[in-house]
Amino acid sequence: MFKIGDLSKITDVSVKTIRFYEEQGLIQPIEVDRWTGYRYYDESSIVKLSEIIYLKQLGFSLKDIASFDENKIQDKIKELHEKITQLNKNIDTLSTIKKEGEKYIMKTFINDPQVIGKWKKVAVVKNKKEFELNNFDDEKIFNYDELYFLPNGEKYWVFSWTKGTLYLNERCLPYEIIDDKLYIGVVDFKTNKIDNYAVYEQVDNKVYKKEEIKIKDNTNIPFITDDKVVGFWESVDYVRNIEDYKPGKKFWSENLTLKSYTFNPNGGLLIEFNGDKNIRKVNWSKGVVINEKSSKVSEYIIKEIENETIMFVEWKSGDYTYGGQVRGYFVLKKTK
Repeated sequence: MFKIGDLSKITDVSVKTIRFYEEQGLIQPIEVDRWTGYRYYDESSIVKLSEIIYLKQLGFSLKDIASFDENKIQDKIKELHEKITQLNKNIDTLSTIKKEGEKYIMKTFINDPQVIGKWKKVAVVKNKKEFELNNFDDEKIFNYDELYFLPNGEKYWVFSWTKGTLYLNERCLPYEIIDDKLYIGVVDFKTNKIDNYAVYEQVDNKVYKKEEIKIKDNTNIPFITDDKVVGFWESVDYVRNIEDYKPGKKFWSENLTLKSYTFNPNGGLLIEFNGDKNIRKVNWSKGVVINEKSSKVSEYIIKEIENETIMFVEWKSGDYTYGGQVRGYFVLKKTK
């Protein structure tokens, strides 16, 4: 056993703080010498004190710690999710503030109740009259089959809005509703002129939450082994299409975010990213990478190319989460 001063040195918690925790009923000495008043502690005291400090760092009050249980954990998780949501909204709002000359211009929100809900693209036209004539243009222009207008102009993926304007990242696209059809002006940002209109019809006027509109894959997939995939894979490229990969020639000119995959034989997968010390842990089964946390299942394909074993893995970013589009593939080479 050891005295309070020793406990303070071991845990780096001041004697005054330890005594305060004792007053709050959070920690108690193992023994108190009735003649000298010396307070004695053991290894369990170190553990208890460490737990108190850890829970405080996670945002729990001393009152919560004193009656700590599963409900306190769930309440704190809910509280932190709400804070994250609010912080993301603040970030989105701050990112819209631009300086023009000596003034700061802020993107203010004006409500437009008739636009709220889900919309489905039906055509792309050169002008509004041509829609009435069924004279449609290339529908690959403005390739967003579905759009959601969330309440209060809330941003999802690359979209936010205010009355009369749809924001595509920092691009401003004017919109108007004519005869129950939504016309979005597709602006050529080199000329700053509208050269097409994407036409949408309303699917519903439901007030959606961002979490509701995410695409979530079924991750309940039984494990099936695949001897070809077990081992270490090094990231070598990123391509839009599998056919774009050419050995010895980089398709992706920028730095690769993915560093490596390590497929364990038991169905575990370790993912390492460049510049990130944290290693992600997900699962795999034959033909797929399974990320239960993000509700995404990405297919992988293994090919033998010029005497090297190459893997192509679908990259499911926000384009997939909200638009259902797989924009490209990570390319990895098996090293061992």
